[in-house]
Order: sequence, then C-alpha cells, then structure tokens
Amino acid sequence: MGLSTLPFCQARELRIARSKHLIVCAMIIPLISEVEWAKRLPSLPTWCPSGSPTVVIAPHPDDETLAVGGLIAALTSAAVDVTVVAVTDGERAYENCEGLGQVRRLEQERALSRLGVRTENIIRLSLPDSDVGSQERNLAQIFGALLTTDTQLIAPWRGDYHPDHEACGRAAEAASAETGAALISYFFWTWHRGRPSDLSGLQLRRFPLDAARLLAKSEALQEHRSQLEHPSGAPILPDNLLDPARRAFEVIAIQ
Repeated sequence: MGLSTLPFCQARELRIARSKHLIVCAMIIPLISEVEWAKRLPSLPTWCPSGSPTVVIAPHPDDETLAVGGLIAALTSAAVDVTVVAVTDGERAYENCEGLGQVRRLEQERALSRLGVRTENIIRLSLPDSDVGSQERNLAQIFGALLTTDTQLIAPWRGDYHPDHEACGRAAEAASAETGAALISYFFWTWHRGRPSDLSGLQLRRFPLDAARLLAKSEALQEHRSQLEHPSGAPILPDNLLDPARRAFEVIAIQ
C-alpha cells in the first residue's frame, strides 16, 4: 500500500510530515560510498550460522529484512526455529500520522512471511519509536528471558548510528553476557554514517547469499511499501540507502 492510499493521515498533515521527513532523508549522504565499501567487504572471512534456535532483534519494522533478511531466509529454509522480536512499531517514521504503526506491523508480517517466519513467531513489544533507550534495562531482561546457552541472538551493533539500534545492541550484549547465548551483531546505519575505521577491532564476517536468498530478501523488502514509496518520488529509503541491502552477502560481527 502506497502512502497516497493510506486512510489514516489527513492530506495536509501528511504533506507537512513528508516535507519535514524528506528534508532529513535527503541530507543522508553516505560518508563512504557503496563502491568503496564493496572494495573492502568481499575479502572478509565467510561465516556459517549454527542450527541453534535463533532470536532476531528488530528495532523497527524492516531492520531485520534490510540487514539480515537473507540470513533469516537461510535459517528458516534449514528448519531452524527463528523468533523475531519487534521492539517498536516504527510509528514515528512520519510525524502526525495516526495508524502508521499498524500499517508497518502488517508490512513486517508480510515481509517475514516471505522469509519463512510465521506470524506467531513475532514477539511485539511496541516500545516507543525513537525512545527505546529509556527502556534499555527492561529490554535486556526481556531478551534474556528468551535465551539459553544454546540460542543464537542476532541484534543491531551497539554502535549502529541510530539511538534505537544502539540501545537494542547494548541490551542484547547484556542479555548475551547474562545467559551465555551467542551474539551476532548486524549493521544498517553504519554503512551510511560510519567509516571502516569504526569497525576496527570487530570480528567481521561475510554471509554469502545465493540467488534464492537474494530473491527472498528482495521480495520481503518490497513488502515495506510505506518506506519505499512516496508521491514526491523521494521515499524514506531511497536507492542509495538500499544499496547495502542488495549485496550478494550480509556482514555480521561475531563476539
């Protein structure tokens, strides 16, 4: 569903919200181009996930697809039990847009279905978008209750250049330390706001995606219409921000 057909925003409010948001989005010019990242990342060691039950942390609907959609598809196709924790509903992607959270929840359900995750395997916390940090301690406890020493925890890197991502990353680290669950960190905003030197000291790995995984990820991403389409032609996620999600591999950091 495109934003032009969404019934929950009055036209004037939506135009104002769009204009404010798009000014911000238009200013996101990656510090390091995708061409430069592409020269550095393919040489990373290849990583193979375990077949352990997996918990994936998504600060906002679409983060899991953008960063590790191919990995999720690979795990579910191997009959690995995958649970996705949807931390927020992403309701503040546009200001003054009542009902956007519900739209994004449905988009996420459809996208995860494309990746092989059933709706009953999505845990919704509905914490306030852009204010996850205020719930960080509680979040660590919630994560911890889902983990054992045999669980694989996949979460944003604690330095991923968005306060909600960073709070989720710190909470995941705390939960991993408390339970002994293996922690795998993923990246999204790092590719746009970071530099290679920011990743020094991390044990980076590359997870290759075959044609089937790339297709599943692409189809899942297309379900997030509210983030990809905009009548002005300038969506929240323009092509230059999607380039990392189109790589033939995904980059993670292991602990």
